[in-house]
Amino acid sequence: MLEEFRAEVVATLEGALVGVPQWDILPDDIAELPCIVVGRPAARQTNTAVVFDLDLQVFIIGRRQQAGGNEPELVALADSVLRALGGTRGMRTPGGETISVTRADPRILTIAGQECPAYTVEVEASTTTC
Repeated sequence: MLEEFRAEVVATLEGALVGVPQWDILPDDIAELPCIVVGRPAARQTNTAVVFDLDLQVFIIGRRQQAGGNEPELVALADSVLRALGGTRGMRTPGGETISVTRADPRILTIAGQECPAYTVEVEASTTTC
């Protein structure tokens, strides 16, 4: 359930954003930026006993604040990620999962001791457990 959900988000982003570095953990070298990191999924039971709501965060990390031109580059990459994930209207992943974006927030992440601008995008899906 969790593994499949994360794998579907990864496959969706890889298929839509060819050439954009994608990590499964935050990189420890600022030379690896900009990049996308697909986080760990969470699950919570809904009012229907066999249905779980799944969600995970996708981190879009830009070059450090002192790098010129980093802000337009980061915002453009964030827009590409939102489009690739179907935005709020949702989409079917290559494996048939229906996902949607529920939120996108700007933030600062620390990579190798450097503050880097980033976005956190919340992705959601629902699944049955039987």
